Amino acid sequence: MGKGILRRSDLINFFNASRFTLRHYAKGFHPVSRIALKPMSVNRMFFPLKNPNGEANYIADPFRKYVLVPGKMYFVPAFLPACFHLDHDLYFLSVQANLEIFPGVELFSACPRMLELSSPPEFGLLMKIFDSDDPRFLYQNAVRAGSCACSMLLRMMDCYDPEDFRKPLSLHKYAALTDFLDRNGSALTSVSDLSSVLKTTRENFTRRFIAETGITPKQLIDRFVIGRCLNLIQQGDSFKEIAEKLHFRDVFAFSRYFRRIMGESPRDWRTHWNGGKPLAFPKDFPLPRE
Repeated sequence: MGKGILRRSDLINFFNASRFTLRHYAKGFHPVSRIALKPMSVNRMFFPLKNPNGEANYIADPFRKYVLVPGKMYFVPAFLPACFHLDHDLYFLSVQANLEIFPGVELFSACPRMLELSSPPEFGLLMKIFDSDDPRFLYQNAVRAGSCACSMLLRMMDCYDPEDFRKPLSLHKYAALTDFLDRNGSALTSVSDLSSVLKTTRENFTRRFIAETGITPKQLIDRFVIGRCLNLIQQGDSFKEIAEKLHFRDVFAFSRYFRRIMGESPRDWRTHWNGGKPLAFPKDFPLPRE
């Protein structure tokens, strides 16, 4: 029998269909008091740096309250309801990211609980990168920061039961829908649009979809639409432009929708993400030569 190379094309194809997006990378003080448990569409990795007031600062999921301890990392998976209480004296590093196993399908979207862990090895480099302001290394540091955040999410995979990933993975059989939403998802997309793609009735589709995936078709639509909203904000589009591109009735309808999904206004989210500043390179940024 002749010798040859064995290929794992399935791993290559599934990896290339996945998407990692760094959504938020911030350090400082930001008082928040949200009593109601609220899900968000991003995975949140939270690092308390100084907490002089101890038990006054916490994150809670439906099962437990976690008092924020410096030296620990708190992971809140996407779409898990959680509430935060952060006072004026809490100093922290916050990283938010998405890991989609195929377009619009967040890997951690069915994970049932928060995690409290020791700070991972990537933490030190994340702090160093954040504090670096040398514009010559902006590109390299961007790659390093994204790689650290992705590495931490991969580490989180081993902290959950494989069964926790079964329902998100089951969406692979609905690739026709996720492809449709990736191309066309907007505020006008309806459950009937999805059932039409599958050439079945709305009732039969809804019943089967919920049983197999654990979410409603409307939740699937919302996850794609809010993902596109976040992408457009990060690209620097105005709220009016986003409302028009995603077919919201007006900018106020877009703002209400965003607040319902993300728990804060798009303006507040943009301020936290980018300090409210327009996207631009520093004036002295050394662009690569052609």
